[in-house]
Amino acid sequence: MKYYLRPHHSLCIQFFCGNGYSPEFIKNMQNTINTLDKYDPLVYLTDKCDIICSTCPNNQNGKCISDEKVKRFDDNVLKATSLSTGSEIQWKTLRELAKKEIILKTMLPEICRDCQWLNICTKRNRADDL
Repeated sequence: MKYYLRPHHSLCIQFFCGNGYSPEFIKNMQNTINTLDKYDPLVYLTDKCDIICSTCPNNQNGKCISDEKVKRFDDNVLKATSLSTGSEIQWKTLRELAKKEIILKTMLPEICRDCQWLNICTKRNRADDL
């Protein structure tokens, strides 16, 4: 199975704490994280809806209603990690790259500046640093 992943989801996954748009979304997110962490599959970076988007209410007929905003998040992540759409990379390598190049450099507020979930991520990041 191919795992398509929007680049910015490499950050969302690392800060997921059970919040989400709906119970279906939360369950899918947790199952996706469990699968990625257990099997470390090759992921394909995409600029379209991915496995996480599959249960998101913002996914309308395979297109994100916030596409302009999330493409900006994706572009920011790609620039910070020196990756590109279409790149293939092992999940754990991507996770560590996002952590090293974005999270540990405290770039979340810049990368995700108008994300509705940013407050959760920045709070969790500070708590993890203690």
